[in-house]
Amino acid sequence: RSVRKLINAETLLIVSLGLCCGMAVLSTKVGFSSAFGAFVMGSILAETIEAEKIIKLVEPVKNLFGAIFFVSVGMLVDPKILVEYAVPILALVGTILVGQAIFGTFGFMLGGESLKSAMRCGFSMAQIGEFSFIIASLGLSLGVISKFLYPVVVAVSVITTFLTPYMIRLATPTYQVMEKHLPDKLIHILNHFAMSHPQTQQQSKWKSLIRQMLVNTTAYSILSAAVIALMFTFVLPLMRNLLPGWHLHWYANAITGLLTVLFISPFLRAIVMKKNHSAEWKRLWVESSINRVPLLFTVFVRFMIALAFIFYIINFLSRFTNALIVCIGAAVVMLMITSRRIKKRSIVMERVFVHNLRSRDIAAQVNGEKRPLYEGRLLDRDIHISEFEVPEDSSWTGKSLRELHLRQRFGVDMSSIRRGSHRLNIPNGDMIIFPGDKLQVIGNDDQLQKFNTALQSDLLPEEAEIEKREMKLSQLIISSSSEFLGKTLIESGIRDRYNCMVVGLEEGRENLTHVSPTRVFKKGDIIWIVGEEADLKRIKN
Repeated sequence: RSVRKLINAETLLIVSLGLCCGMAVLSTKVGFSSAFGAFVMGSILAETIEAEKIIKLVEPVKNLFGAIFFVSVGMLVDPKILVEYAVPILALVGTILVGQAIFGTFGFMLGGESLKSAMRCGFSMAQIGEFSFIIASLGLSLGVISKFLYPVVVAVSVITTFLTPYMIRLATPTYQVMEKHLPDKLIHILNHFAMSHPQTQQQSKWKSLIRQMLVNTTAYSILSAAVIALMFTFVLPLMRNLLPGWHLHWYANAITGLLTVLFISPFLRAIVMKKNHSAEWKRLWVESSINRVPLLFTVFVRFMIALAFIFYIINFLSRFTNALIVCIGAAVVMLMITSRRIKKRSIVMERVFVHNLRSRDIAAQVNGEKRPLYEGRLLDRDIHISEFEVPEDSSWTGKSLRELHLRQRFGVDMSSIRRGSHRLNIPNGDMIIFPGDKLQVIGNDDQLQKFNTALQSDLLPEEAEIEKREMKLSQLIISSSSEFLGKTLIESGIRDRYNCMVVGLEEGRENLTHVSPTRVFKKGDIIWIVGEEADLKRIKN
């Protein structure tokens, strides 16, 4: 964020690709695949404010290497392998198509989608994807698969990718057939099962509080463990080298231990104290005295978790007895809880983390690019919002929503219009459509399909001789035989009769002089006019 203003497009491209390649190398060195490392760094960059700019800069590079990748994959398909292993290839293709359709549909239903939507999503996952090539090549390099298996995987991937569009088209007819032949009661049960996903049900206060505490404790425990591992792996050996000898060994351990406890103190305090003043906690405490003992027990459990971290650090670096370590650890944790400085540091760290995590979301809100809260699937599970971009040559441009009669023609409603960096929510009938507007429209699949077809087809006819209509600048000298001699600019008819425009009068100055509409043209005047080439020839003739 601090150097963003100093980075131009070329530097940002190099830095982005360098980070991805660097993480790929690091991932390979620690035992993972290079694709995994690139994916991790891509995920990190995708959450930065510069994500959209990075996408635009990297897209040409991606397209270039994407083309090379798929061409090279196609060259790996050996027709002899296809013929020789035709039976296993066809068996794998059939298994993938049927398996992905069935289990994909079931998975989306578990996620809360209706049967129709789940089938469309499941049928669209028919291909195994190009990532399978990477896995297969890794297995081949490690010697865990036979050489013939790689071209078989490539062949299966190519075939399933080719068949995926047909599977997508087949989803809706398959649902209609199932709807006709399956009992209505079963269809109702399947849709009700999807609609009644557990996540959509209201959770109890206890469940909500426990879930928040578990997430909070897990996150801060991971951070604390990471800090301890780094300190013991790098800092402790460094301190022991700086303070050699048995008599200084304990000083190195003590300094490392104190630094470690200091670094993890904000995390341990958050484990013990966070959510103790939340709305759920206060309601449960006030509603019933029976809740108070379990609530205090949650504090005790988190206190013991924080104490366990301190116990591990002291036990690793000293030879104190367990009882003494427990006493020291309890005192240290109590000191963390009561320290205002540690509390402030913990709150600041969390705010910075959340701000960085939501940086793109915050930037989208500021720029008016954040999608409205009501966007998504509506209650009847068939109406949803889609976004369409108005083509440059659309005949709808310049017309108001009232003139287009979208509801009467297509049955859809306009929820918002995104124009550049601004969002116009709930537009009225007087709103004018402009080229490049992104229209958010509410309707069912059929209505949105008809709307999109009309939007893409209602275009202004393309001019066949558009090149001949290029505007050109030309000089015209008023002679004694000129028809413009003695006339004013208005009387000359240069604009009305010849479709040209007078730019200015040349009087030997650095800039042209503006011509007043009432100025009378004189012999020898040099005027500059702009117009189409044919109109300029007519004036000169």
